[in-house]
Amino acid sequence: MNDLLGHELRKALSDPSNYGSGSRKNEQAGAAAASTGDLFDDWVNEVEPHGMVSTKEAKKEYFLTADDLATLSYESYGGGIGCGPPTKCYVHKDLVKTSLRKHGRAGVVKKLEARHKREEKKRMKEEQAEQARKRLKTITNTSADGAAAATATTMKASAGDTQEVKRLREGLLKMVKQNMGFEMSGAPKNWRIEVPGTSKATFAALVGRHIDVDLDSFVKKGAYYTEQYEASKLLGTYEAQLIKDFNREGVRQEIGSTVTVRYKPSTMELSVSGHAELLGW
Repeated sequence: MNDLLGHELRKALSDPSNYGSGSRKNEQAGAAAASTGDLFDDWVNEVEPHGMVSTKEAKKEYFLTADDLATLSYESYGGGIGCGPPTKCYVHKDLVKTSLRKHGRAGVVKKLEARHKREEKKRMKEEQAEQARKRLKTITNTSADGAAAATATTMKASAGDTQEVKRLREGLLKMVKQNMGFEMSGAPKNWRIEVPGTSKATFAALVGRHIDVDLDSFVKKGAYYTEQYEASKLLGTYEAQLIKDFNREGVRQEIGSTVTVRYKPSTMELSVSGHAELLGW
């Protein structure tokens, strides 16, 4: 059955009619924008001159390093006991000037164009994966009479977890709770669990796509597939069981509602990471 579904998904992906003309038009429009210098103008004007930008975004959007930012003035926001360190924010116009001084206008444009191409490629992959997911949903929802009805019944029966996946969910929940704790600032620390030797089928099942063993409906970025998924579903439990008591500290922590699942098929490495939130008694 999985072979049949995988064949159907690959068939859907290879059929250009499933994507329409919108993607080609968007790609042409994006290329035109890049060639006319609109990318640079948008980059300069996307934030008000005195708008504030966080450290993370400053590095990413302006192609700067920590050393570059060390020369600029900043304002601090947030932070405090149980909330982690404050966030440093920089003035947009200062970041633009620093980036131009470091890379030159031509250098910035080159970087913007390269990023634009990466984003277009990513968008196309996401669009193809979305079409595959729709096709997958259509197949799994088939309920015609006769042979098709029997096929739908079989697929529904196979949609549940295997014992291996059930044990993995239980083990992940246990390991996550063991890794929950506190940063030096008193804030809940982030956690990360690694599971080596994970098959494609197991990864697909963990994020609710049991029959997509070829991962056609997922978007691959570099060597990894990355999915944001509900913590309660991934860990196979109710929200009430996502809470851990810290009696000595007099607080409780709850696993964040969303976790990040990363999978590298070439080495069969799976990782699950997330955060926790403080709760009162």
